[in-house]
Amino acid sequence: MNYLKTHLETHFPNYLKLLVEHADRALGQCFQFSMPWDMESTWVSHTFEQAIDWDYQMADDPEWTFMLSRSGFVLHLAQAWVITQDSRYAEKAVWYIHDFLKQAPYSVEREKITWRSLDASMRLMHWIDAMLLLKQEDSEQFLAGVRMHTDYLATQDSEFLLFSNWGIIGNAGLFKGSLFLHDTKRALLAQQRVAQSLSYQILSDGMQWEQSPLYHAEVLSALLSMIQTAKRYGWPFDSYITDKAKDMAAFMLGSMKPNRHHFLQSDSDDTDIRDVLTRASFLLEDLSLAVGCFAELEPYSSFFAGKEAIESFARRTTQEPGFCSFAAMASGNIYLRTGWTEQDSCCHFRCGQIGGGHGHADLLHVDIVAHGHDVLVDSGRYTYCEKEERKILKQQASHNTIVVDGKDATVYESTWTYAKRALCANRMFSSKGNWNYAQANNLGYLMGAQHPVLIEREILQIDASLVLIHDTLITSSHHSFTWHFHFSDQGDITTETNAIHVSSPGIASTLYFEPGMEAVSNRTLYAPHYNDLTTKPSVQLQRHAEGSNSALFVLHSEPMDQPKSCTIVELPVHGARSNRLYSKQEARAWRIQKGSDEPIEVLLRYQETMELLCAGSLKTYGRACVHQGSRTEVFRF
Repeated sequence: MNYLKTHLETHFPNYLKLLVEHADRALGQCFQFSMPWDMESTWVSHTFEQAIDWDYQMADDPEWTFMLSRSGFVLHLAQAWVITQDSRYAEKAVWYIHDFLKQAPYSVEREKITWRSLDASMRLMHWIDAMLLLKQEDSEQFLAGVRMHTDYLATQDSEFLLFSNWGIIGNAGLFKGSLFLHDTKRALLAQQRVAQSLSYQILSDGMQWEQSPLYHAEVLSALLSMIQTAKRYGWPFDSYITDKAKDMAAFMLGSMKPNRHHFLQSDSDDTDIRDVLTRASFLLEDLSLAVGCFAELEPYSSFFAGKEAIESFARRTTQEPGFCSFAAMASGNIYLRTGWTEQDSCCHFRCGQIGGGHGHADLLHVDIVAHGHDVLVDSGRYTYCEKEERKILKQQASHNTIVVDGKDATVYESTWTYAKRALCANRMFSSKGNWNYAQANNLGYLMGAQHPVLIEREILQIDASLVLIHDTLITSSHHSFTWHFHFSDQGDITTETNAIHVSSPGIASTLYFEPGMEAVSNRTLYAPHYNDLTTKPSVQLQRHAEGSNSALFVLHSEPMDQPKSCTIVELPVHGARSNRLYSKQEARAWRIQKGSDEPIEVLLRYQETMELLCAGSLKTYGRACVHQGSRTEVFRF
């Protein structure tokens, strides 16, 4: 065990410090749920001076009670005992299990408090891991508690669970508990349920349908727990589940930010995903995940793997993925990427369905990371309580998207429901060397509208420093259009004519916008974690227009120590044969000059023509074209 302590001290000192802090709090019956994967985290502690009230609710949020009932602190205590051999940690871990079984045994009344199936499963998995580490798994009282949990979880079967992350996580606990009790009949039942749920829940691109990276990770972690348990007991595991776990891990890799966190999409937090990907690589024996992994075996697996496995993992051969940009078309998530280092750039384009109740009104939203730094961000989730902050953070205005006539195309109804959901159509992705393109339509302002508008958004990533966002607004009526842009909370913004300058630690960005737009800057809500609410700089750009029109936004970002100028000039577009000058409703073109680099010319065509179009040095028939030097690429015809 000294080897394990050295392993954690050397490679994961911050995690070890956090682990011991949480274990020490638990010794004094003090609870603060701020470990990296605590789903509904808190940074405010509560201490039970005497007896623990397992139904206690802090403030107005029942999620605190649910976090308490999941018993993650029991595993923290067991892990702290393994590291320190301090008997106080072991004794308190066992005491918590016995106290819960005595004070809060299963009852129908508790199914909405301490015995929701999700929480009961997570509690059971934490308890089993803890008692295995403490080598007290044969305790009669503990075995009775495991049976109580598996008896309950075996009864939990419904259409809701079939199509929810709850069902997979709940049955992962049933599987683990059943094999622990050598109950092969129930283990098989749990495995069958999970396989059936996966057939519905995991889309063909590997994402869990609810559209939340956080819950995607939780479902994947549940599958990995099942795989670990099957290996422990020599169970002939269903290869279908293993294959789905590989698909989910591959999606997680393709969707990660350069800093190895996931994006704040839907109900998610700003969380480092390397530990989950490392566990997946280890258990699935998948070297293709290496670029998203730690160099060493992550803490959780290290407690169970043993010295030989830890050393073997560190010696493994690594390789980069066989792709860079990633178009997850089934879920509608496109990731335009310049490379796999932490200093690379990545643009995430949301062009799919909302998913479940965890989804936000983020159709056509764009996240942008430039040279490893957040520039454009999502606003986060903050809470699940039915309050104004929840409503604000789920609405369109909290995302980098477009609102027409001050009305949302996806209409918020309650914390888990929408009165109306916008539809997406005509998604496209194209990659030409180091240039990437994505496109999609928002049909939400067509549905039942008296004066309909079709919104088409195109994204062009030219290099690590340059992203173009182009919106075409097709209508025959007069409308007001509001573009929302949310910048990193680390940034300071200044607005001038046709440009927004953003200064953040290590990165300087400028968002160029077209003449005739009114810019309003303010600070809006930002929640990088649950229960963690702050503000970030935001800008709203507004235009009133009659009939169809378009808008170009150019985001130019450079490291602070490598500044470059950027100028944008609109070019006339004319026919190669007719020499006719085309109107802005037919085609538009721009020349972008970045420092001393060769100029970049972009042409976007809105209507079909019967001749080649010319702009600057560019001659093309395509609908989306980029030209630089001797290179011309057509992304769309």
